[in-house]
Formats: sequence, C-alpha cells, structure tokens
Amino acid sequence: MTERRARRLFSTSLRPLLPLAAGWATASVFLGALAAQDVIPYEQLVLDPNFYGDIAWYTGLVSNLGILGWTVATVVAATGGWLAGRANRPGARALLGGGALYSALLLLDDLFQLHVVVTHALGAPKAAFYVCYLVLGCWWATANAGELTRTRWPLAAAAVTALSMSAVVDQVMSTGSVGLVAEDSCKFLGIVAWSLYFVLTGRDIALSVLALRPAEMGRPALVGAGVDRYGQP
Repeated sequence: MTERRARRLFSTSLRPLLPLAAGWATASVFLGALAAQDVIPYEQLVLDPNFYGDIAWYTGLVSNLGILGWTVATVVAATGGWLAGRANRPGARALLGGGALYSALLLLDDLFQLHVVVTHALGAPKAAFYVCYLVLGCWWATANAGELTRTRWPLAAAAVTALSMSAVVDQVMSTGSVGLVAEDSCKFLGIVAWSLYFVLTGRDIALSVLALRPAEMGRPALVGAGVDRYGQP
C-alpha cells in the first residue's frame, strides 16, 4: 500500500496547538481555583493518594484497575461511535455513543463514589442508585436492541449479571470479609466483561467499515455474508 499522507506545512502543523491552548487555559483556571480555595488542603487534591500519608503503593490496586477498565470501555465506545457515524451507520453510532455515555457515568460513579456521596447527602439508600443505573442500562439496551443483537451481546449480558450480583451482595452482605471479597470480585469481573464487550464490538464495527471501503484501503473488499455482521467480521 502506498503512503498517501502529504508532508504537513508549518502553518498546518500549528493548528493542533489551538485546542491545546484552550485545554491548557481551562486546566489552568481549574487548578487556580483549587489553589485559591481554603476549604480543602491543596495537597489532598493534587497528590496521589498512595503518597499522601502512610499508604502502601498497592493500596486500591483492584479499584484502580477497575477504573482503567471503565475508561477503556468509554474511550473505545466513543471512538467506535464516531467511526460508525463517519461511515453512515446510525444504528451502530447510537449503540456505541449511548454505551460511551453510560460507561462514562459508571466511570465517574466508581471514581468519585457518587452512589455513596449522593445517597448520604440526600438521605437515600444506595439501592435507589442501583435501580437508576439499571433503568438507564435497560433503556440503552431496549433502544438499541436491533443493533445490540448483531454484536457479541453475551459479553454485555455477562457484565450486567456480574455487576448486578455485586450490587445484590452489597445490599445483603454489607459487612465482613466474605461479603467484601464477593462484592468486589463480582464487580471487577463485570468491569472486565463490559470493557471486553466494547473493545471487541468496536473492533468488529471498524473491520466491517473498512471492509466496505476497499477503494480507500487499496485492497479488495472482504467477501461473504458475514461482512456486515459485527460479531463475525
């Protein structure tokens, strides 16, 4: 395959600095606001928790890996949704775009423990938060049912099952080492399955899009009835 990218002009190469300037300006305002306030010590907001106080480096290892899993699912789903939109695949774009938003919500909840902070602030049980997430997940799956069945949906089902079991254990066995192991194990396994679903689905859709654009890829199109089936690229 021949290289089709042309050498960028100096003026063109500077264009990426424009969004960078905007990003740095926003981040600078944010950091300045944190430094100006006197409610919470600044070091508590900017230092890694493992280096703030006498905490071992491996503290929160599984939790941090779970955060990475949510992040991977969010980024891959968002990228796949963008690619599907560029290829005029509105169904796939809706599926992955909604999945990216839902994954981002779960990421923020897990990262900032919103289900604990918000429920305590409102005086509501954590079960109410779990129900809200379940309703949102069911709405996403129902709205994209036709597209969802064309993907590797058993992975998503496994993720929902494991995460639901984690929520149930949290309500039934809220104390004790056995309950902690069961809850966090189910949660981590659910995150792994959720992330894997979006990674493979994004890959399948990308391969399907590329297979249907042979002229731009410099190779013949893939043949066979399975070209447009995301689960079987």
